[in-house]
Amino acid sequence: MLLVAAFAITTSSAFAPQQTCFTRQPYHVNNPLLMTLDESSPSSPSTANTLDDINKDDWYYQWAVSNGVEMDPKIAIRTPLEEERGKGGILATDDVKALEVLAKIPRSLILSAVDAPPRAIEAAANANNFSWATDLTSAALVALHPTDEELVVEDAAKAKQQFVQSWQAGGWATDGADLGPPDVNFGAKDVTGSLLATGSDNDHNIYSKFRMPCHPVLFRASNGLSVLTGCTEEQAREVLAARGRMYRSMRDALEGLVLSPTERTKGSNREKRCWDVADLLSRVLSRATFLNLNDDDDHIPQAVIVPLHERLAHSSTENCKLVAASENEIWLVATQDIPAGEGLTRNYDAAPRLEQDESEGALHLLTQFGLPPSAW
Repeated sequence: MLLVAAFAITTSSAFAPQQTCFTRQPYHVNNPLLMTLDESSPSSPSTANTLDDINKDDWYYQWAVSNGVEMDPKIAIRTPLEEERGKGGILATDDVKALEVLAKIPRSLILSAVDAPPRAIEAAANANNFSWATDLTSAALVALHPTDEELVVEDAAKAKQQFVQSWQAGGWATDGADLGPPDVNFGAKDVTGSLLATGSDNDHNIYSKFRMPCHPVLFRASNGLSVLTGCTEEQAREVLAARGRMYRSMRDALEGLVLSPTERTKGSNREKRCWDVADLLSRVLSRATFLNLNDDDDHIPQAVIVPLHERLAHSSTENCKLVAASENEIWLVATQDIPAGEGLTRNYDAAPRLEQDESEGALHLLTQFGLPPSAW
């Protein structure tokens, strides 16, 4: 509690939704692509009657149902709280028994390198580092920026685009707002684009002349992580540097996939595209999970992002699992009894992680997933 209080005093906006990326809060405000769902999508009377006392996330529910997701009437979706940064908010409205199927999700809606369009695969192959993070970020970028041909050929292309647009935030310290108010030194006003794209882990020789171990913004971020999670400043810098190295390894290969960069107050078009790659990488890292999608006997899991599952809260004793029920459908299955009112959870510690990221505990849960102190 002392650490949480200290962090609240140091940077009150640490868990606020980020505003420098391609989404805004709430998801559908001022977004014509997303607003179209509010008028055209069906609703479920059986679910709606159980949601009178919670803040319903109508857009997410309508998007899911209108695109073929079958949800058990025993679960509901509420709007995540600010500190949840887009995680949590899917809960049981009635008692659930173990092994009940809570949702059936079309495979066409998930993001994976296995099902990615050819241009995503080609771009990832040109990156300096072969990684699940590169493959999945490439797939997400193509989903967010589909070509006219892909919109015509792929039935789920628009649905995937809307899905990626709905992602609110990523891991901690990917945005300047996490470092403090705009008026503080080395806070939001000093971050160009994303923190992932600010400075370089190769700059230590330059900054050592000024008796600093790294870029001053990264140095401030490592100090904040140290205070909040109880890790050392060196451990915090190592995890931030690992993210930075991954971003720079894919930046030049993937920036061309950004067909229309986010409008920003400064930066060239190329810089804006690169910052969009960094923003999306952070969101990919915070949502990925493992799932075996192969139809062969290798049983090698792939890194994927699955609707509904990417929104679940964290628990080391997760109460839900993903199952590839068929080549066309993914099931979200309860692994234990879930009483009414309890949230659906997944274990984020079992998610894919960057090759050079050796962080554990609170440091890992905060930096990669942006999970709040209540989840540590």
